[in-house]
Amino acid sequence: MKFCSECGSAEITRRGEGCGAPQQCARCGMQHPQTPRLAVACLAECNGQVLLCRQSHDLGLGLWTLPGGAVAASEPIQVAAARLAREQARAIVDDLCLFRVYNLPKFNEVLAVFRGTLRDARCADGAASHEVALFPKRDLPWERLAVESTRVALQAYAMLRWQPTYASPVEDLVWLQSPKSVPVTTLRGSR
Repeated sequence: MKFCSECGSAEITRRGEGCGAPQQCARCGMQHPQTPRLAVACLAECNGQVLLCRQSHDLGLGLWTLPGGAVAASEPIQVAAARLAREQARAIVDDLCLFRVYNLPKFNEVLAVFRGTLRDARCADGAASHEVALFPKRDLPWERLAVESTRVALQAYAMLRWQPTYASPVEDLVWLQSPKSVPVTTLRGSR
């Protein structure tokens, strides 16, 4: 902000640290909060693998990240996620649904991560990436990720998607015999 919306003064100062700190007019005292930017990322899966892009710009040059970026004005966020996957990895992603939302106060951003299915396992280098690849869990480049939000989203996804199959601690059982012939035991804490 260059000028106060209340009095028109150019004497604007930032109150606090970080890019999300509110600004205040030195002349009239009007406070101008900084609205966080909205960003999206696309967690695209194909046959148990996740699509990642190697960055070709200054932020994280040569490191891996989920396809993503800023949402355009008036653009629905799921459309932005699909668009950025198409632009950065030439990937068509179907069945997008909201996976996680992360507040990034250090960058004054809110990041919405969408999850979807990569159509036809096709992807290629795009505008902001110089390499794209599909990674199975065992080969994820944990030490070469560009941003912490990619790491956190992949960890959350790995816990849900790739955890070994175990029986649920609470399970409904369907008895093949009549209930009278089945011994009943009560577990402590169960109802």
